[in-house]
Amino acid sequence: MLRLDLSQRNKVKIGIRKTTRGKIRFKRLNAYGIGEQIKKEDINPSDANQYIEWLITYNLRPDSTDYNPDLLISEHAFYIDTKGKRKLLYELPKIFYEMKCRNLITRDDLQTLINEINRYQTFLEDIPTYVEPKYEEFRIGSLNFKTTKWITPVFRIYNKDGTFIEAVKEKQQYAYQMQIMVYFCIPFGSQYVSENPQDTEEVVYVLGSDNKDSVLNLVKVFGCASQRHKHDILATLQCIQSLDR
Repeated sequence: MLRLDLSQRNKVKIGIRKTTRGKIRFKRLNAYGIGEQIKKEDINPSDANQYIEWLITYNLRPDSTDYNPDLLISEHAFYIDTKGKRKLLYELPKIFYEMKCRNLITRDDLQTLINEINRYQTFLEDIPTYVEPKYEEFRIGSLNFKTTKWITPVFRIYNKDGTFIEAVKEKQQYAYQMQIMVYFCIPFGSQYVSENPQDTEEVVYVLGSDNKDSVLNLVKVFGCASQRHKHDILATLQCIQSLDR
């Protein structure tokens, strides 16, 4: 479960419970720089090799019943996607919006972001996935497998506060196509991440003016993930621009 702490005027705090599952996983980097999931009892916020992997999103269907209302800007903050569907601004836009309300992200930052994403013509989705043409045999009991290697690109951007953004091309669950999935990864052992002293079941990540690039880069990665993502993110930013206060 995620929680936003908006009690401070110059910070946005994100609380993440150690028992959270699904879109959020706690992982440890192995010797190859690959994250391996760890058990709740092994989570250690002082271990710099551990991190939070968050499959972050930016929208919500209006008919959705499984969501956190604290991560929704408003039922009146929405955009129309490429299929003509209405989508509410959720999760990443809420964090962005609250940072903007605190002037951690300025109007100029927002306009610069819109201008940059508007110019994107190359997209991560267009980078091909390779399958090796040769096959090897692999046998278990009476089963004779033919095996080959599937090489999928993984894209990473490292932010100034130690967090990193990982974009991975993955198969869609209910379609034949592949799509880019974006993960926001929050390593432990930095000044921006700590265990909540009032609730040791919660880890807190703090966003302020000195690490706002983590959120700006997240928006940019979504903007260059695909043509569809570019449309969605630009529409999201323009909606936030119209909510200026």
